[in-house]
Amino acid sequence: MEDAYGNVPFSGPKIPIMSISMTGLSKSAKTGGLMDKEIEALTSGTVGFFWPVSTNGEFNQEPERGFVNRVDSRGFEIRTLNEDPGVGLSLSPHRPKPSAIVAMFPEGSAVFLEIARYGGKSAFGGRRASAYNYTSHMAISRFPVTELSKTKLDVRVKELRAHFPGISQWAGLKVSNIKHERKPDGRLKAAILRLESPEDVVADLGSLSLVIGGHWEVENDNDRASIYSPVSIGVKAKRARDVAEMLKVLLRVQDLVNVAYDTFVRGDGGIAVMAAETEPTTYPRFWNDSLMEGPVKRAANREKAGLPLFGLADLNGAQGISRWVRLYKEFPSAFDAVAAPYRLGGMTWHGYLRETAVGMERLVAASKKKGRPAWTKEKPISLALARRVGDPFAEFVADVETWADLFWGAYNGGKHQASYDPDPRDIRTLAISGNLLLMAYLLHRCGMSKRALADMFRSRVSYELRERIKALVQNPPVGLRPNSSR
Repeated sequence: MEDAYGNVPFSGPKIPIMSISMTGLSKSAKTGGLMDKEIEALTSGTVGFFWPVSTNGEFNQEPERGFVNRVDSRGFEIRTLNEDPGVGLSLSPHRPKPSAIVAMFPEGSAVFLEIARYGGKSAFGGRRASAYNYTSHMAISRFPVTELSKTKLDVRVKELRAHFPGISQWAGLKVSNIKHERKPDGRLKAAILRLESPEDVVADLGSLSLVIGGHWEVENDNDRASIYSPVSIGVKAKRARDVAEMLKVLLRVQDLVNVAYDTFVRGDGGIAVMAAETEPTTYPRFWNDSLMEGPVKRAANREKAGLPLFGLADLNGAQGISRWVRLYKEFPSAFDAVAAPYRLGGMTWHGYLRETAVGMERLVAASKKKGRPAWTKEKPISLALARRVGDPFAEFVADVETWADLFWGAYNGGKHQASYDPDPRDIRTLAISGNLLLMAYLLHRCGMSKRALADMFRSRVSYELRERIKALVQNPPVGLRPNSSR
């Protein structure tokens, strides 16, 4: 999909500055652009004490001694010694999977959440020690260790805010403004940087609130000063929640940003507020693999520049965000067909086209159940959807009926005919255009106007793809149509 439209850089901006005029955060709050020291210690590896916590908050007062580090994209790996001679096999009924693991280590403290795997190895005699191992996909630093004096631990979360550098154009938020002053001869005299938090975009998600705003921090290290000013996307709850509930919302919004930029837009750390310490003196930082680590093949795209296909304003801001999150629950297959490829590794173009077509099928089936049968009756389904999007897509492909037959024919041919073997470049063109159609329909359901859709197809989708799809529709090559396209 790299040739469909551009990409943008997503590495956090570190801007050298000469003098600063600021409002908002004080200079002392300088824990942003660089990774938090406690999170950095966990990712690079450190020893510590670990307390596995059960689903009801119970834990053993005696900690397990061990080691933690981050292993590739598999999350945090924790290995501890089994020093209890009364405990047999690590997978016995007496050792259920923990819901969290609290840790204290030389550099600080943390709680590990999203425990994915656990197990161990028992050694009876000999020269090997019995050990437990756990895998976690999320860590929050600065867990208040005074909570360990209680009989139960509360590891729920009240707020999560993830930082996304490089998406200010999509969000329509401007945090920093640099004004240059020059001498009479034209040479630079001073650069004055003003940092100010813009007004938040707030979306109501029932019992949760989504907040999109600006975040900035300043670090002044003698003669080398820098700022960190990413967009902040956060989820708040009046009552503490399981972290998985909040993460799901953040991931859905990240999916929307990924679609806008046609690449995985990685988070760059974030801030958490835990139920155990609702007003911390220093906000805990968190790391989550799903938000902050994309597929390897997408990594190179982070350094390429480009414009987003659409902005938050095109979706009417908070309303569009709320609809995107809610509709994801109603039509998961359709949304996954558009958003999931950015979280996956490699996918063939046949596979990409197939997932798009399946997403269309399930979208239409779900729409029929919800009392919208009229437009869903048209065949093939690709034509029904194209007519629903209307002129913006019709102008993009030149002839929607021919395009719809070619797309659905390629889907059926790949599914039913072993001898079907068209040019892969044609399948690629159909797959990308079909996915753009499905994306356009979903964005329109989220509040994007037909005018904004037309502008997206006309100016943001690459000229190369626009010309290629029209040429394919106007002169379909031999072998692209299977025996039946319906």
